[in-house]
Amino acid sequence: MTRPMKSPIISLIRLDGPVPQPSQWICTPHGRDGCSDDIVAIAELQTKDAVQPYRVCERWLTENPRAVEYLAERGYDNR
Repeated sequence: MTRPMKSPIISLIRLDGPVPQPSQWICTPHGRDGCSDDIVAIAELQTKDAVQPYRVCERWLTENPRAVEYLAERGYDNR
């Protein structure tokens, strides 16, 4: 289950190809135990102190309301 997001999305960058888990990359919002899907994008989120990169799976991109809205309005920032 995707946790509600408090930080706004600054950008969504689609990777050239999926990065399988487990690797050095894990799905930031779902965690290592909550997701085994490939990482397909980097979501940059504005936190209290800085812009933080979140490695995200396709499921997060389709389930997270802010990600769905961002993609519908703007698409990926590198495409």
